[in-house]
Parts: sequence; structure tokens; C-alpha cells
Amino acid sequence: MLLDLSIAISAFLAFVLFGLWALQGVGGPVEARIRALGQGRTGRDGQSSESVTFQARIVAPLIESIGRRVAAALPGAFLKRTEHQLVLAGQPMSATTFYALMFSIGALLAAVYVLMIVTVYNGLPPVLALVPGVIFGFIGMYMVSFWLSSQARSRRKAMARGLPDSMDLMTICVEAGLGLDAAFHRVSEKQRGPLVDEIRQMLREIGLGKSRRDGLLDLADRTDLEEVRTFANAVIQAEQLGTSLAQVLRVQSERLRVRRRQLAEQEARKAPVKMVFPLVFCLMPSLFIFILGPIVVNLIGFLSG
Repeated sequence: MLLDLSIAISAFLAFVLFGLWALQGVGGPVEARIRALGQGRTGRDGQSSESVTFQARIVAPLIESIGRRVAAALPGAFLKRTEHQLVLAGQPMSATTFYALMFSIGALLAAVYVLMIVTVYNGLPPVLALVPGVIFGFIGMYMVSFWLSSQARSRRKAMARGLPDSMDLMTICVEAGLGLDAAFHRVSEKQRGPLVDEIRQMLREIGLGKSRRDGLLDLADRTDLEEVRTFANAVIQAEQLGTSLAQVLRVQSERLRVRRRQLAEQEARKAPVKMVFPLVFCLMPSLFIFILGPIVVNLIGFLSG
């Protein structure tokens, strides 16, 4: 039984490592050509002078095909929510690649369970013994979805933490005489983080012809932060009405500082409530043992004597 479990775990780890290696080339020929153009490695026919990797030729089309088939079987609400989570997580992979990964992990866990059951029964097991394999498959799919949600939440929190500092720098730049686009460029040069990455993407889109209004609204949609949406609406309204942009940024910066202080105070007030369960289940039993232990020992000695 231990040998079977070791084989199953080894197969699972091997599959995961192969998947991580395969996902490095999931971008496909299009992204490979873009990278080649960026590095100036193209021939006269427009093709890359270097050979396309095995991941791009074989693995990536296979993963994309599996992802499209899985996406066709999933409900539309789940697909829309997953695409939104991928945007919030910073697009770690394409949607079809995520669906393929989710299906593969679920199928792998179910296959490992079935393999273990077949090994235990030394043959064809009963049907009821195979039913938990379906549950393990759904658990594997849920694990991948939970990972994506956690990545989106952590990235969203990181953007919320970095927003006040970015807003302060932007306010200083505008009050010093720079325009709004130059202030955004200064923030992208001086700071790091997921919010700055989204600002860089907004600047690239504006440079390609998108209006500033649409760029700001798209930035608010990608970050999914109410503070960013309020900032975008305030900037758009200031440009339409001709009000002072520096004053608007100053008000927004002060509002973000107050909001962050209020959130810190809110988390501090939650601390006593969160400490109740560790105290009850960890500290109180040991305290009772320390106090009542000698009394119980003396009582047992008195009754036995």
C-alpha cells in the first residue's frame, strides 16, 4: 500500500512539473513572433530566425485545444467570473490554458484515486468504490480555482496598499507643473508593484490611440478598486468641467489616507474577536491543567488512601 501511494504521488508530481514546463511556451507562435520582433531576430520572410520551441509547436496547441473544449462545457457565468479573476490576478495565463490546467488537475486526482483502488482490490473494484474518484476530480478543479481566487485577492490587496503612495507622488508632480500623463509616467518610473504595472498598461494603451477617459475607466475595471474608480471619475469630471486637477488630486490623496487609517482601525478592532478562538482552544486547556492538575492528583491520593 505504501509503495502504491508513493507511485501515485510521484506520478502527480511528475505531471505537475511537466505542466509547469509546458506552460512556459503556451504563448504560441504569435507571442514568439512578437518577442522576435522586439529583439530584432526576424528574417526577410517575416518569420523568426530561430526555430520555434517544442512547447510552442506541440504542447501549446494541445493545451489550447483542451481548454477550448472544457470552456465549451462550462456555464457562461463561470467563464465570465474566471476571466475577471484572471484579469485581477494579472493574467498569469490565458483563459483556455487555465481551463485546461483545471481539467488536467481534476482528471489527474481522479485517476490517481482510481489507480490506488484498482491496486487495493487487485482487479476491477465495485462501482461504489469508484464514486469518490468523481469527488476527487471536483476537488482538484476547485483547488485550481481557489488558487486563482487567492492570487486575485492578494494582488488586489497589494494594489490597495500601494495606491495612496502613488496618489501622493502624482499629486506632487501635478502641483509641480507636470501634466497628468507626465505624472503617470513619473509614477511608473519611480515605483514598483501591481498597480504600477496596470498604470504602465494604461499608458501603453493611451499611446496606441485610446482616449484618456477610456484608459482610466479600463484601469478601474482591471483593478476592481472603488478608490481607483472614484479617482478616475473625479479626473474625468475635472477635465470636463475645467476645474483644477491638482486640487482634485489633493482631495483624492487625503481621502485615501483617511480611508487607509480607517481600515487599519477596523482591523485593530477585529483583533480581540479573532483572538478568542486561539485563547479558548489553546491557552485555556493548558491553564486548566496547570491549575486543576495538582488538585486532581491530591484528590486521587486522598481517595485511594
